[in-house]
Amino acid sequence: MVELPESSRHNAVMTVIDSISKRVHFVSTHTMVTVKGAARLFLHHVWKLHGLLKCVVSDCRPQFVASFIKELYRLLGVQLSSSIAWYPQTDRQTERINQELNQFLRLLVNK
Repeated sequence: MVELPESSRHNAVMTVIDSISKRVHFVSTHTMVTVKGAARLFLHHVWKLHGLLKCVVSDCRPQFVASFIKELYRLLGVQLSSSIAWYPQTDRQTERINQELNQFLRLLVNK
């Protein structure tokens, strides 16, 4: 909610709802909050109570949500490393396990 009467330098409220417990968090903020600021607010007011997200539903632009998650990961010290599919040089461990699973399934199916 934005453009509320100003109170203690805040004129907006960030609403976060835990869809499982239906617990609602209202975090006072201002209309000019940045993505980094929103991630910090989430970390200090919501994450400490609920932990990592399983799903994000947002009425913000997809670019905002992507930047928000990227900043939240940065604040939490989570390093996001993307790899290209079918490129074993970037994720050797997963590729090796997939090869073993493939061999196992072939043996199982052949019987």
